[in-house]
Amino acid sequence: MARLTALFRTYGKYAFLPAIAFGLAGGIALGVTGVMSKLYLGLMGIAVIFFFLWWTWLWQRSQGFLGRRSTQSNANVIASTLAVLVILTLINYIAFRYPVTWDLTENQQFTLAPQSQSLVAELEQPLKVWIFDDAPSEKDRKLLQNYQRFSEQFSFEFVHPDRRPKLVQDFNVQNKGDVFIEYGDKKQLVQNLLSFQQREDLSEIQLTNAIAKAQRQEIPQVYLVQGHGELPLNNEPGGISAAVTALENLGVTVQPLNVVTDGGIPEDADAVVIAGPTRRFLAPEIATLQQYTDQGGNLLVMISPEADAGLEDLLAPWGVGFDPRLVIDLSGAGGVFGLDPTVPIFNRYGNHPITEKLQGAIAIFPLVRPVATEEKPHIQGTTLVEASDLMYATQLISEDLQPNPETDLLGPFDVAVALTREGKEPSSAKEMETGNNTEPEEINPSPSPTGNGTNQPEAMPENDGNQAADQEESPTGENGDGGNDQAQTEEQDSKPNPELPPAKMVVVGSAAFATNAWFNEAVNGDIFLNSVQWLAENVDQPLNVRAKDPTDRRINLGVRRATVLGWLTWVIVPLIGLGLAVFTWWRQR
Repeated sequence: MARLTALFRTYGKYAFLPAIAFGLAGGIALGVTGVMSKLYLGLMGIAVIFFFLWWTWLWQRSQGFLGRRSTQSNANVIASTLAVLVILTLINYIAFRYPVTWDLTENQQFTLAPQSQSLVAELEQPLKVWIFDDAPSEKDRKLLQNYQRFSEQFSFEFVHPDRRPKLVQDFNVQNKGDVFIEYGDKKQLVQNLLSFQQREDLSEIQLTNAIAKAQRQEIPQVYLVQGHGELPLNNEPGGISAAVTALENLGVTVQPLNVVTDGGIPEDADAVVIAGPTRRFLAPEIATLQQYTDQGGNLLVMISPEADAGLEDLLAPWGVGFDPRLVIDLSGAGGVFGLDPTVPIFNRYGNHPITEKLQGAIAIFPLVRPVATEEKPHIQGTTLVEASDLMYATQLISEDLQPNPETDLLGPFDVAVALTREGKEPSSAKEMETGNNTEPEEINPSPSPTGNGTNQPEAMPENDGNQAADQEESPTGENGDGGNDQAQTEEQDSKPNPELPPAKMVVVGSAAFATNAWFNEAVNGDIFLNSVQWLAENVDQPLNVRAKDPTDRRINLGVRRATVLGWLTWVIVPLIGLGLAVFTWWRQR
């Protein structure tokens, strides 16, 4: 007992140090987790015991002790130390509860894409991610924690397949590394993390697409028109398989369609895509497509320069057409990527759900033509992608690439537009009769669908000269009245019927931007996918930018370069440092 008393008198003055350590450990653990664990409470109890021992030691030495100058000085030091520790504790607590991070990677690798954030934030019921893996990855855990930050409805759990066989059976897990999502009564496979005995990271793209697919109540049906030299559905650079796969990952059913052999357009078609035809459509096909849009069908038309698909009669009632000239980019922006002026880079977008979230991003449209628009009753047009002031469209490229103001179209002008037809249901037979007898209004070209002062081209067919010759030889062309009657008849035929149901159309002056070679470049894929989603799903809110795979920046060294790098690292640089040290020592002597 005497020995313990002696030890207490000698070392009791240091009892406040473990009291502070145990107190901070227990307090931080309780504050961060919010769980009244026995371990955390035990740490706090130990801190109280040491604090009591310290105060006991102070009481025994209190005679004249509190009045000493050294005691007051030490008390100030202790108080300052405690204040600093409390401040650091609060700072760490605030940083844990309200984390702020900066993602400086090229593709924002550690930040969720806007589409991922909005999908999770809009969850209406609990969604849980199950990862059946015996070796959880910390990188996968951080990705899932990023999702969890945007909604309390999102949760995840790592499951050891061998320890929970009943759960493995419920999800029908086939392989170790399978990732599933559970949303309501839906259980859906996301991906497998083990491929050929090599581990892969959990993909934000696949997880976000799976969440979007699980939230769908109906599966959109999209048809790609074939039979006129359209973009093939293969994985060649000029194919469109990457776009098709991206649509299918979003839960959209994509099927090829030959209007002639398939007997028309299926009734379940939510949208029809015409992607890069090189041959003219037949008259019955044009009539079928016209009937489809008249019945409320939605259409995406993408036609590259020098292609004459013969769709003028289909597009005329919508007040849109294609200019045959090729867009040239004089800004020099393409030189950074090794592109020539015939591959313009765009960064000006209209205020539309398709492109509203793309502001500031770039799109690369190789071989693109202007899109001409004019005002039509009941048709609302909006610019999607707009050429800059440093672009122009021409049919004859000069050697110095300088535009000819007399024959070329100077920017800005549209290269992609979205059109909406406002449908109107007649309330009575009298209203219908009145609508049918309404005199056609004069149609004047519009500066731009959005009225932003852009130069709009005129839709010019490829065979202007032949048509002009035919008009000169026609007897009707010799009679002025007959010509006027024909013009009025054509104007009446091209005027939209106000009784038609609502419909949508997207027109793009390029098809190459959606090919496999360009789909994943910049926001090309986002423009295509957003266009199809806006058409097929009747989405009016802004559509977000999707997640991108991280850019591979690995350096592959050859044997010679690897050898040189090894000698520099392990021999030459250390010898130079050693030589400088010896030289410095020698001079000091």
